[in-house]
Formats: sequence, C-alpha cells, structure tokens
Amino acid sequence: MNRWLKWSLLILIGIFVVIQFFRPERNLLPPTESDLLVQLDPPEELALILQNSCYDCHSNQTRYPWYSHVSPVSWYLDRHIREGKEEVNFSHFGDLEQRAKIRLLNEICEEVEEGSMPLPSYIRMHRDALLTAEEIASLCDWSELEALRLMRE
Repeated sequence: MNRWLKWSLLILIGIFVVIQFFRPERNLLPPTESDLLVQLDPPEELALILQNSCYDCHSNQTRYPWYSHVSPVSWYLDRHIREGKEEVNFSHFGDLEQRAKIRLLNEICEEVEEGSMPLPSYIRMHRDALLTAEEIASLCDWSELEALRLMRE
C-alpha cells in the first residue's frame, strides 16, 4: 500500500474513533399519566402493535438497537426520532385538547391504512413493525371507536 493511502486510512479510523465520543442523548423517559397507552388503556395486543410499530419514533420510550451506539448512525436515529416526535408524541397525548386527541386517533388509522406509517426505512431494520392487514384493521377499529368515545365526552 502506498504511503498516502495508509495515512488516509489512519486518519479516517482516527476520525471514526473520535466521533464515538459525540453521541446524542437517549430518548428513554418513563411513561407518564399523559401517555396514550395510559390514557386510553387499549387491549394488550393493540398496545403491543403501537409499541412495536410507533413508539420508537413517536414517544419518549425508544427501544435502541445495538447499532444505535455507533456514530454517525446514532446521529441519524436521533434526528429521525426528533422529527417523529415533532409530528406526534404519544407520550404527551393527555396534554392535547379534546379535538386534537380525536384528530390524532383518526390520523393513526389514515397513516397505517395508506402505508405511510411505519416508514419503509424503519421497517427494513425492524421487521416486527410491519403491520399485517389484520393488525391495521384492528388498529383502525380501535382508534375510530376511541375517537367516537372522546367525541361523546
């Protein structure tokens, strides 16, 4: 190997090692009374669907895979989680006004029916997040019933 290539490789390895010390803060807060799962208490199978397919990016309880400990992958995941929580954060469901709760419940069904959520990039790395037609139907039935219940309150 020529000298220039060796030095370039050493510099790249050095940079890779140094960036490992710059990791984003973890999104690992415990559930609160405002959490959607606490507020609405869905059946266990629906709670599992939400946790497996939605909660990593749309709550304060992310499950981190092994590769999330490696920078720059950790930076990408952090940005993805922050963007997801900006759209909707199920951990703050109870803090929403009644109309916003109803709208969110309707949007859950719309997003999964259209195949917009979970994101294809997320599914590639988390096969258990892929929703079956039956799971989508169950999630939609539940979210629509909850939205109707909230409308009546």
